[in-house]
Amino acid sequence: MKPRTQLRFLSIALFALWGRAGAEVLPPFVVPSALLGRAPSAAPAPVARPASATPAPARAAAGVRPAGKAARPVSAAAPPEPAPPGSTRIVAAKVSGRQDVDAIAEGSAELIRDNTRFLGDKLHYFEQTDEVDATGNVQVIRGTDTMSGPHARMKVGEQVGVFDSPSYVISRPPRPAPPGQYLLPNQSVPRSQQPLTGHGSADSLVLEGENQFRFLNGTWTSCKPDQPDWYLRANELELDYDREIGEAKGGTLVFKGLPLGYLPWADFPLADQRRSGVLSPTFGTSNKAGIDLSIPYYFNLAPNYDDTLTVRYMGLRGVQLRNEARYITPQYKGITYLEYLPNDQVEQRSRYAGSVRHSQDFGSGWSGNIDFAGVSDPRYFIDLSTRLALTSQVNLPRQGAIAYSGGGWWTATGMLQSFQTLQDPKTNVKVGEPYKRLPQLTLTANRPEVFGGTTFQLASEFVDFSHPTLTEGRRLSFYPQLSLPLQTSAFYITPKVGLHATRYDLTRRSDTVGDETLTRVLPIVSVDSGVTFERDTNFAGKDYIQTLEPRVYYLYVPYRDQSKYPNFDSGFYDFNFAQIFAENVYTGGDRISNANQVTTALQTRIIDPDTGAEKIRAAIGQRYYLVDQRVALNSYTPVRTSKEADFLAAFSATFAPKTQFDTAWQYNPRDNWTERFNVGVRFQPAYAQSLGVSWRYRRNYSTVPGSPDGFRDLDITGQWPLIGNWHGVGRYNRNLRDHRLTQGIAGLEYNGGCWVFRSVIQHITTSTNDVSRSFFFQLEFSGAGSIGSSPLNMLKRSVPGYGKINDGSTPFVGQDDDF
Repeated sequence: MKPRTQLRFLSIALFALWGRAGAEVLPPFVVPSALLGRAPSAAPAPVARPASATPAPARAAAGVRPAGKAARPVSAAAPPEPAPPGSTRIVAAKVSGRQDVDAIAEGSAELIRDNTRFLGDKLHYFEQTDEVDATGNVQVIRGTDTMSGPHARMKVGEQVGVFDSPSYVISRPPRPAPPGQYLLPNQSVPRSQQPLTGHGSADSLVLEGENQFRFLNGTWTSCKPDQPDWYLRANELELDYDREIGEAKGGTLVFKGLPLGYLPWADFPLADQRRSGVLSPTFGTSNKAGIDLSIPYYFNLAPNYDDTLTVRYMGLRGVQLRNEARYITPQYKGITYLEYLPNDQVEQRSRYAGSVRHSQDFGSGWSGNIDFAGVSDPRYFIDLSTRLALTSQVNLPRQGAIAYSGGGWWTATGMLQSFQTLQDPKTNVKVGEPYKRLPQLTLTANRPEVFGGTTFQLASEFVDFSHPTLTEGRRLSFYPQLSLPLQTSAFYITPKVGLHATRYDLTRRSDTVGDETLTRVLPIVSVDSGVTFERDTNFAGKDYIQTLEPRVYYLYVPYRDQSKYPNFDSGFYDFNFAQIFAENVYTGGDRISNANQVTTALQTRIIDPDTGAEKIRAAIGQRYYLVDQRVALNSYTPVRTSKEADFLAAFSATFAPKTQFDTAWQYNPRDNWTERFNVGVRFQPAYAQSLGVSWRYRRNYSTVPGSPDGFRDLDITGQWPLIGNWHGVGRYNRNLRDHRLTQGIAGLEYNGGCWVFRSVIQHITTSTNDVSRSFFFQLEFSGAGSIGSSPLNMLKRSVPGYGKINDGSTPFVGQDDDF
């Protein structure tokens, strides 16, 4: 997350929607080295030295040396030689004055001390007070800062004084790149790593130190000097680069000559830092909320924890309050939020939502976490959220866990888990409530080299399942395994044997019959083997390595009748290349399918030997059954009786390296039809230039409970330059089976160099008969703030390859969107 400008208002005369960015993303946490027990290194303080001046003939230079050293004239044609630190050099067409009193330089005069230079038609330097009075075409250069005007008077060493009618440019060095950052082709250096530069003019500039500026009737902008599309105008503007804070009094934000907002008083950060204050207000519209305006206030409580209070006004529903707190230390981190709508004017009731997420390392192998979420009613996210991931949620987790890792090879975990099921009352779709786990205890182990080169593995579990309407019970499972990995550089073979034992103690409902105590013991035997062949090959004049990797997997599990067993947590695995090499076709622990089967697969890869990158990957695989499947998930689902499983094929390739192509196919040889087919291609020649299209198909299954639904989806996404600085961005995700738009995004972006305009419309299908439409509008001023509602998070989630057109930053490995 990127830092945002915070503003503090005393009053608002018009409307003040000015800040660094939208309030939907908070400033990042940066844990200082002191908090981690590391003291920051200290830089040596500079040492000031006395200075003096001497008279000289026409076009002469007076070099002022430390005490005891005489200055010698320098020819006008020769460049000034480097001066010792703290000494003063004066160069001009004519230099005169009194020894140890003052010096007057006239005609292209220049005074130099360390990294500070004074230039003007006339300079009068007073040695006793270390002051310089400059008139006529005055220019002061301090490091990367430049100020120019008709007259200035200041103390050279203390860097204090007054500048009349100045024009100025202030620049600060960039921040270093974060670890793991990468840049795409044609991608610019991220804005946060570019120099922070601003310029403007004023009636008067008061210099109050090396990094303190106070402007009277001044302006500030990050635009180019010859094209200031926007600027901040203030009666008094203070810039403190020691604290990296700016303050404006009586300010107005002007864009293209049009005043956008009046700021009676505001302060803002001058760099990437967090600061208490009002974050950028955001506004937009939607068919669910009407006019949507949010004003957040950010509390920077400490370097490692903060809080944000947001007031959200929705024209159709009323005023909502939201509070979000975050904290992070080397031992724990977490985030909590609570939002409350006292009176929804549409639903005529109060509504709320909240969440607590916390994880902690207690040390000595102990750790724990909490994840608890809840809403007041099932339609909360459908009515009040613009995120597809939230509007489609069915079950909200409510769980807490604690774990202990002992010896590095075994782990014990205890967990309490339940859910809030969101059953939409406006639809006929029935959502089953999951079982509660009160508690779930697990013990897992993985110990290599036990004896004779064998590896010992253990998966064990005790769960107490609770449900308000279904059969309840406790399940204890114990699954020890021994395997013998035999491996060389060319092939491997791994035989494995295990014993899966399960016991149930049930409390059946009055409408069910059966034993209350059940046991099941199943031996499981498997052999996994593979070979890797390699050869050198050549395509289009370039050398590559091609592999050929056959794999054979055998599995045997005897049959046990499980029709009387409850189904607490079992379901169907997705059929794919990973699943065909699994021991069970069912998830969970209530169903273990019988098996006597062989799985074969063949994979080939084309690898660039210079980078190790895969250019092409192709794979085929199929499972062959020696016996019929006899264990069903429930009485509604059929069992397999054929000898062949579905045929799987996949192919992916990267071309040139701007285009990626992926396809996968699942074919049913028994009925001679395609079960699933996916194909997609994405073209991304440069940063913020991406086009993608994909088509997904899954055959419609019968309507028996537990069977997956079929679909036919078309998904088109893209971000592309249009005309001039205009960019288009969009997504078209359509359910072809039901003939409806699942998600639609259409937007335009304009990069004005120092400002960006974004306008985006979003359509989300939240249920069978309900949709949500939102409008986002944002005007972002580079280095100063934005007005409107930011669509950036939504675009990054929904449009693969999306890039912020005025900022080349990209996420890096390990980045967490929540912190």
